[in-house]
Amino acid sequence: MTDFASHLTRIAGLAGEFKLANLLSQIAACERLMQANHGIDVAVFGRFKAGKSSFLNHLAGRDVLPIGVVPLTAVITRLRYGPVDKAVIRFLDGLTRTIPVSDIMLFVSEHENPENRKQVVSVDVELPALQAFAPLQFVDTPGLGSAFAHNSEVAMEWLPNVGAALVAVSSDAPLSERDIVLLEELRHHTPKIVLLLTKADLLTEAQRSEVMEFVQEQIHRKWNWELPVFFYSVQPALAVLKTELQKRLLDPLLHDRANATGQILRYKLASLVSQTLDYLNIALASATQADSSRQALRERLDKERQQFDLLREELQLMAREWSAKALNQSLERLKPIQRTLQGKVTRELKAQFPQWRLRLPLCLKAWREWLQSFLARELSEVSHTQQTMFCEPVQIVSAHLARTVRAFQDRLAGHIQAAFGVTIAPCEFAPNVQNLSAPPVDVNYAFDAAFSTLGHILPMALFRRPVERVLLRKARYEVEKNLSRLAAGWSDRVSVAISALTQQAEQHARNELTTLEQMLSQTKSDEPRLREVIANLEADDALLWEANLPSAQESHTLAGTQP
Repeated sequence: MTDFASHLTRIAGLAGEFKLANLLSQIAACERLMQANHGIDVAVFGRFKAGKSSFLNHLAGRDVLPIGVVPLTAVITRLRYGPVDKAVIRFLDGLTRTIPVSDIMLFVSEHENPENRKQVVSVDVELPALQAFAPLQFVDTPGLGSAFAHNSEVAMEWLPNVGAALVAVSSDAPLSERDIVLLEELRHHTPKIVLLLTKADLLTEAQRSEVMEFVQEQIHRKWNWELPVFFYSVQPALAVLKTELQKRLLDPLLHDRANATGQILRYKLASLVSQTLDYLNIALASATQADSSRQALRERLDKERQQFDLLREELQLMAREWSAKALNQSLERLKPIQRTLQGKVTRELKAQFPQWRLRLPLCLKAWREWLQSFLARELSEVSHTQQTMFCEPVQIVSAHLARTVRAFQDRLAGHIQAAFGVTIAPCEFAPNVQNLSAPPVDVNYAFDAAFSTLGHILPMALFRRPVERVLLRKARYEVEKNLSRLAAGWSDRVSVAISALTQQAEQHARNELTTLEQMLSQTKSDEPRLREVIANLEADDALLWEANLPSAQESHTLAGTQP
């Protein structure tokens, strides 16, 4: 680890000196990995409802992580071996709290901890049942693309911490665009990537073969490389799949964990060295090329700085347009659901009303309680089933922002190429969405207070039919009103998330411009030092990438084939 430490210390020093802000999270992840005492984080990524928590519970042999129809909050949860069952909650203020494992839901559930208001950083769970896997540490990340988009933010921000990565994808919906984006980003952080096709029991053996062929073809077409792919199911009839995964992936990590950790760290460092070299080569060109070239590039960067407000306005305009569209788009798409729910509330209320043999005030109270329960149940289901629709503007803006920032970076790279003849690969911008939470359900009273008071003396035997008609009409109205409230609530939260995305994109672009300006400040007197640093980094780069090439035996072992 000594050589690794010197490599990382050198890169961290250069990142600080040259203000390479977009590399800092990767540097921090390497530092944590070096201090992990040969432990490896096996992180499980994937979309909401991809079966991540079910997989980890099955691996542990018991239900530890909560599973439900509603997304969990934005908290990273780690599972590892410990002599006794316990869970340790870590808070933003640095405090910790030990709780029974059964109380985890109080801190990772969106219902118990909405928007992570309890300020939980992570939950560390220790279980005797995981002794066979020690010292591997399994990490459950919040679901990408969940109804609560701050979950996706935490999962994406955690990418630099990855040791080995399992990407969970439901077998009946393999490889969405977001899965491919995640795999692409993971390639920058770890050589140990495995695709886990969960819920394999939903497919026949023939269908599994067809899905496997499709997935491998898509991966090969996209990257021209082999990715280990495993089917998995928690059903007892397919227990052989768990055995296969343990034999071909987890056991090799355990038996050769020091080398595996070293390989992962080398991979991360090699990526950092390559990106650092790109910037330093610009600095060397600035120190060695003619004043006219430096001046030409400085003028172009100055112009980019002067016109940065135009980029910011472009980003903000995009944000405003999609924020404005969000509500109308949701309302339009909710119309069929509104009609369905109005029909359902009518049928169920007609069946329920004869059971309320009460005076009017008590009848109204029973109606309100029944309707509150109905709407809470149905609208929660709408929030769940329509999560993709509600969050669609955020995802669209995220993709637009990534393209806009990349276009800005490509333009900067073009200026550098034209002035110095140096090529740079821009530091990727992975947008993170945040702070979406489920809007509340509200039900208004059917009658005013005066009417409710007079209801004590009104004979329900005479007014029962008119009251029923009014309650039916009011219930249908409540469905429409609360669906509109739900859409408005999501729209507000979408606007907040889009605004945060815009700020992230602006900061990333600003960091890139500032870094290049810093590179351009290098002069002739800096040349000897720059050449020495670059020579050392190039030697590191060659050694690290060579070390990252897996042997034939390693490749076959991870892929689950025989050499």
